Amino acid sequence: MAEAFDWTTVVDYTRRVPVDPPLTQYELPGITEEMHKDVPVAVVPLWHAVVTGRLAFPADDRATLRTAQARLDRALAEIERVYPLQPGGLFVQVAYGTPYFRERLPASLTDEFMPKSVMPGSEGDWALVDSIRFPMDPPDLLLEQNDICFHFKSDYRHHIEDVLDALFSPGDRRLNGIPAQGVFIGDLVTVTSTRRGFAGRSMPKLVGERLGIPGADRIPDGAMLFLGFTSSHVHGLAAGNLASFETLPGFTDQLPGSYFAHGTAMHLSHIALDLKRWYSFTPQERLHRMFHPRRTETEEILSPDQSPATTTFREERDDDAARYRLVGHNEQMQFLSRVETDTVTAYGEKVERGTAFFLRQDFDTVENPFGFSVDEPVSTEPRAGVHFVGLGPCSQHYELMRREMDSPDLKERHALPDENLGFTDVLTTTHRQNYLLPPRAHRSFPLAEVLVR
Repeated sequence: MAEAFDWTTVVDYTRRVPVDPPLTQYELPGITEEMHKDVPVAVVPLWHAVVTGRLAFPADDRATLRTAQARLDRALAEIERVYPLQPGGLFVQVAYGTPYFRERLPASLTDEFMPKSVMPGSEGDWALVDSIRFPMDPPDLLLEQNDICFHFKSDYRHHIEDVLDALFSPGDRRLNGIPAQGVFIGDLVTVTSTRRGFAGRSMPKLVGERLGIPGADRIPDGAMLFLGFTSSHVHGLAAGNLASFETLPGFTDQLPGSYFAHGTAMHLSHIALDLKRWYSFTPQERLHRMFHPRRTETEEILSPDQSPATTTFREERDDDAARYRLVGHNEQMQFLSRVETDTVTAYGEKVERGTAFFLRQDFDTVENPFGFSVDEPVSTEPRAGVHFVGLGPCSQHYELMRREMDSPDLKERHALPDENLGFTDVLTTTHRQNYLLPPRAHRSFPLAEVLVR
């Protein structure tokens, strides 16, 4: 049975196109909210595409890097002139991997400007570090080393496809029927992968069944992700600029006036899903593995309350592991992804205990693993999966959260079987990489403008 909506309480921001864009890249103007049985849920853009790449010019060619910065600035400005910064238009986010900062910029520059961790055990290290392997990762996991990553989001798939063509394919290209002037950057970036997907209600079941993906027929009607439950709870996602380097104390040395203020650490991974295995669990077993074993919602509730008051902190998680010999996915990480005490941000805003400050922008995919890869073959056999995009105050913080998702300490202490560690047992991560998502003001090849000529 599909979950009922209360359409009378939909919040519609589509007509409120801001005069000035946000300072961050990751805040999405115009996103609407809808109520799922009194629980607010963000209606995220329907279509997504991620493009990764390596820079196509020599690492020591600083003149070309400065030119590349100006060209990408012009290209993004032209794209946003044609497609408004809202779901009905297009959102573009541009992030950079450690190879960009290590190989393209002198150490004197990165030493001065790069965000540094102040977290215990990593003080003084860059807040962007290379991705690592976690306890339950498969042996063939690929840790990627791309220079640059683009994430495109829109309610209209052809907007994304037109922009991909204009940016990366030479020739006579158009944006919304208009000749694309000064948008092509394909000579600057060698595309290493394209990753497409969607995040719309009912689409996982519709697409999965049409493609014959095992287990797709068990996906609940109205679900926005393959595993059934809603992922865009308003209270489960960082609001405003909470995910930025400088906003919350205790993570980095960044201040509101720093070069990378309003930027954030981004993680990108591809994860394959075993739907047949997941839907062999009963609805209650899936509820407990997604959230925690104390939840009592019935089968038709796909969006359980995620307000700060529902947060599971470390003590409750440990008690669940001891009492039920099971921990849910949310509680594995909530004590790290939400503020533990009432907090005041660097901007003087009060944040309630239990408020999320980690932001997810994940989306479904049927790629195996990508639509295109320059480094490896891709399969035409469809497979349920997720392209995971996560944003938080530093890479070290993400590592702590991701390690808790595998819960090796709890597993050993309470002899927990793998199937009782959230839903990790039905996931296979194939690729991962960490990136720095700069503020909007420096989204085009950051620090290139301060290179000594």
